[in-house]
Amino acid sequence: MKQETMQKNKWLMVLFLLVIIIPTHVIGIDKFITFDEPWWVISGSNYYYALTHGDFENTLYDYHPAVTTTWVVAAGMLSYFPEYRGFGQGYFDVRKPKFEDFMRAHDKEAIDLVRYSRLIQTALITVLAISAFFLLCLLVDPVPAFLGIALAMNAPYYLGHSRLLNHEGMLAIFILVSFLGMQVYLNKERKPIYLLGSAAALGLAQLTKSSSIVLIALVGLMIFVDLFNRDEQSWGLKIWSAIKIFATWLAVSIIVYVALWPGMWVAPGKMLYEVYGNAFSYAFQGARLDVTYELQPSTFKLETGFSTVINYLNVWRNSSTPISWIGLILALFCLGSKDKRLLPTPIKSTIVYLGILAALFILIFGLAQGRNASHYILSSFVCLDVVAGIGWGCTLIWAQKRWIILDRVYIYQIVFLLLIAFQIKSVLPYYPYYYNYKNPIISGSASYGIGEGLELAAEYLEQMPNAGETKVYAYGGMGSLSFFYSGDTSVLKKVYLRAPEYSDVISGMRESNYLVLYSALQNNQPESVKLLRILQVVQPEKIIFIKGIEYVRIYKTADIPESIYDEMSR
Repeated sequence: MKQETMQKNKWLMVLFLLVIIIPTHVIGIDKFITFDEPWWVISGSNYYYALTHGDFENTLYDYHPAVTTTWVVAAGMLSYFPEYRGFGQGYFDVRKPKFEDFMRAHDKEAIDLVRYSRLIQTALITVLAISAFFLLCLLVDPVPAFLGIALAMNAPYYLGHSRLLNHEGMLAIFILVSFLGMQVYLNKERKPIYLLGSAAALGLAQLTKSSSIVLIALVGLMIFVDLFNRDEQSWGLKIWSAIKIFATWLAVSIIVYVALWPGMWVAPGKMLYEVYGNAFSYAFQGARLDVTYELQPSTFKLETGFSTVINYLNVWRNSSTPISWIGLILALFCLGSKDKRLLPTPIKSTIVYLGILAALFILIFGLAQGRNASHYILSSFVCLDVVAGIGWGCTLIWAQKRWIILDRVYIYQIVFLLLIAFQIKSVLPYYPYYYNYKNPIISGSASYGIGEGLELAAEYLEQMPNAGETKVYAYGGMGSLSFFYSGDTSVLKKVYLRAPEYSDVISGMRESNYLVLYSALQNNQPESVKLLRILQVVQPEKIIFIKGIEYVRIYKTADIPESIYDEMSR
C-alpha cells in the first residue's frame, strides 16, 4: 500500500512538473529571434532537403556538429512545409536572405517554421526532463528530485536559452539524463536499460555539441570510484567488469551517433575530421581549421590564468536566482551530514558528481582558446540548479522529521510551493528574454544583445504606411528583424564598418527607407564608433528600450542630411 502511494505521488509530481514547465517554455515561444538562429533555421532546412534527396554527405553544416538541432528543424519543416523538398531549389547560403524570399514566394513564413521547430524541441526537452526526474527519484527522495528538476527547468538562464534553437538547451538535458542513467546503474540497479539509456543520451549529446566529451571523463571517474564500492568480487573481476561497462557505454553511444547522422553512413572520415578537427583547432589554436588550415600540436596551448574561468563564475553568480544560491549552500550542509538515513551515499555522490560536471564545463571553456560565450556553460547552470533543488528538498525532509508539527500544519507543503512560485516569479518580469535575468542582489541590469528588441523594431515599422513596399537597412537584421517584417531587409554587416570610406554603408542607407542600428551591441563595438559618432546629431525616428536599456535606434533615411554622408565618406 505504501509503495502504491509513493508511485501515485510520483505521478502527481510529474503532472505538477508538466504544469510548471510547459507554460513557461511555450508561451510566447515565437516572440523574437536571436542572431544565431537564422543560421540553424536555414541549415535545418538544408538538412531536410539533403535527407529527402538522399544527399547524406551534405548533412554537415558546422563543427558542433548540431545534428540534433538540424533534425529538430527538419522535423519542423516536415510538419509545416513538407513540400519544401520538391521545388528543386537546392541549398541556401546561411548568410544570405534568399531562403526567406523563397519561403514567401510559396506563401510561407520563416517565423512559422521557427515556431514549429521550437515547439518540437520543447517537447523533446520536456520528455527528457521527466525522464531525469524518474532517474533522480531512484537516487534521492521524490521531493528533492522534484525540486531539482523544477528549479533547473525554470531557472532563468536555462529557460531563456532552452526556448531558442541554439544547441545548449538540448545539450544540457542530454548530459543530465546520461549522467543520471549511469549513476543509477552504478549505485542502485544494474539493469541494462539504465546503462543503454545513459549511452544513448551521450550519443545525442555528442551529436549536439562535441564539448559533451567531458562527460566521458566524469563517467570514467565514476566507474573507477565504483571499483572501491564492490567488495564481493576480486580485483581482477572488478576491473574486468568496469572495462565491460565503459566499453559497452561507449560502443552504444557510438552506434547512436552513427545511426542518427546520415553523413556518417557515407563519409565518416570527413564528418569526424570536420567536427573534432575543428573542435581541437578552436580549443588549442583559437580558430577553425579554415583559418589555421591544419592541426599543429606543437603550437597547442591553453589560456593562461583563470580570468575567463572567473568570468564564467561571475556569469553564474549574476544569472542565478537567490533560490539557487541558498539551495547550493544547503546542499553543502547536507554533504556534511552524518545521517545516512536522510542522506545515503548515492545522494552525496550525486551532489558531488554534478558539482564536478559543472566545474568541468567551466574549465574546458575557461581554459580553451577561441570564443568564450557565456551560454557555453549552460550545462553547468543545470547541474548546479539540480544540486540546489536537492539541497532544498533534503533540508525540508530533515526539518519535517525534526519538527513533526511541520507535517501537521502543512507548512512543509506550503514551503514546497513557495519555492517553485518564487523561482517562476523571479523570471516572469523578463519575458520573453528570460536569459537577461540578473540576480536582484547584484546591482545593475543585464543585457546580452543577441537580437532581442529587433522584433520590436519590425513591429514599429510594420505600422508605417505601405510597410510591405519599404526597405530597411538593419544591423543584425537577417532573421531577428526580417522574419517579422513584411518589407525588404538589407543587412548592415560588421565588415562594412571596417572600410575607411563606408562605401557599402552609404549605398545601403541611400537605397533604404529606414536605417536600424542595434545599440545594445554596437555601443560596445569598436567598428561602430565612427558611425554612432556621426549619427549622434540626427534625431532617430524611434528608440526602443527594454527595462531601461537602449536596444535599437530607427532612423528615417529621408531625414538624414547630405552632410552626414559626406562626413561618413571621409
